[in-house]
This record gives sequence, structure tokens and C-alpha cells, in this order.
Amino acid sequence: MSRKKEKHEEEGGSERWLVSYADFITLLFAFFTTLYAISTVDAQKMGKMVTSMRASFDSTVFEPGSRQLSISKGSGGTNASESIIQNRQIPNSIKISDKTIKEWKGMAGSPQKQVLSGTNAMARLQKGMDTLLKSDVMKGKVQTRLETRGLVISLGENGVFDSGSDQIKPEGKALLDTIATSLVTVGNYVRIEGHTDNVPISTAQFPSNWELSTARATAVVYQLIVKFGMKPDLISAAGYAEYRPAASNDTVEGRARNRRVDIIVLNPAAAAAEPN
Repeated sequence: MSRKKEKHEEEGGSERWLVSYADFITLLFAFFTTLYAISTVDAQKMGKMVTSMRASFDSTVFEPGSRQLSISKGSGGTNASESIIQNRQIPNSIKISDKTIKEWKGMAGSPQKQVLSGTNAMARLQKGMDTLLKSDVMKGKVQTRLETRGLVISLGENGVFDSGSDQIKPEGKALLDTIATSLVTVGNYVRIEGHTDNVPISTAQFPSNWELSTARATAVVYQLIVKFGMKPDLISAAGYAEYRPAASNDTVEGRARNRRVDIIVLNPAAAAAEPN
């Protein structure tokens, strides 16, 4: 009887390798499933994650010891402000409700941010922006430059809006998301300026280039405030139509350069001229 039992145990033990083999196959399956998931990930979402992390940990843009604001509120999760911007189309004449104003005031209670002052500080911010926007700069969708009034981030119409429209395109929103990862960490005043070329427009929505340029600037302001919680008292919008050209309107290339929205991070000295 004991010999039969011993023989049965030996036969059972000879199949134990199947357990290890099954574990190995399971691990291989999990490994290749992970590889497949990574290969098909949304490139836009991955880009947002990478740029957000890079902006959070890049110490070259700010002075040592400065406080950096977490941007998880703006780029992750499904909060109320994100759902508003995703589900609402911005009309030409935005009517802000009392409820929306209260939401903005609630988001304005963020930790103190660093106010950048001087050419060196703005140059560091520009360097960080150029790093984040490298591919868009190479494609001509965005340009940065330093002026006496501060850092100017110029967004070409082609990368943000369709012709004659104030609706921000999906790739334009992705571009603004990248820019906002740096903007939310500074406490400077920010002015959004809309510009057009000198080709007249006359539609029911936009009787002239004044309305179009102002509507585009307001659309960008709305995106930055509602999605990223930028303080409404630190941001403003202006429309200049065709009267502040960056290039000559006599050529196709020049008119394309003039159709833009500029985001200006103002130096404190320039911001002092802003109305109280």
C-alpha cells in the first residue's frame, strides 16, 4: 500500500514544472500586453504628461528656492472646470454668469507664485518655454521673443484657429496646455492680444477684424482661466485687428505672420501701467 502511494506522489511531482511554465507564459503575456498598450497610447495625452512633469521638476527656469505650483488640478482628473471647457463652445460674445465668476474666484485661491522680474528671469522662462515647445517652434506654430515689456509667446493662427473662427482647434488646446504648464507657476500679469491681417471680414458673427481679434484673445483667456485656474485679476484680453502688424501685409507670408494671438508675460514695471 505504501509503495503505491509513493509511486503516485512521484508521478504527481513530475508535473510540477507545468506550474512554473504557466507562470512564465502569464508573465510573457502581461509583458507583451503592456508593450502593446504603450505603443498605442494617445500621443497627445502622453505629451501632456511628459511636459507637465518636465515643467514641475525643471529647476533651470526659476530661481533656487522658489515655490512651484502643482498643476495636477489643470492636467489630470475630471474636475468641474475641465468638464466646462470640454463641453462648452465659446461664443463670439461670451456672457459670464455669476456662477462662473464664483468658480473663478474659488480657483484663484492658489498658493503664492513667484513674480519674475528682469531680463535674466524672463530669459530663463523663455528657455523653458522653448524646450517645452521645441516641436511646435520648429513647425512654425509658435515663436517666443523677449521685449522690454516681458516675454512674448506668439501663436500663429494656423496652429490654434481655423480661418475666420474664434473656436480653438484641438491641436490649439494641446498647445495651450503645454504653455500653461509654465504660466501657472508664475505670478506675473499676463496679457492676451489678438491680431489679424488687413483682409476685411464681414460676417454675422464678426462684422470686422476688431471683433475677430478680440474674440480670439477672449477665447484663450477663457481656456487659461477655466481649465488651469489662472487668476482672473492677473490676466487680460485685447484685440488690435490689423493695426499692430508683425510683418508687411503685402505678402502672403507677412499676412500669415500677422494672424496671431500673443501671450505676454509682463515684467512688473510694465504691469504697473495696467489699470487697477
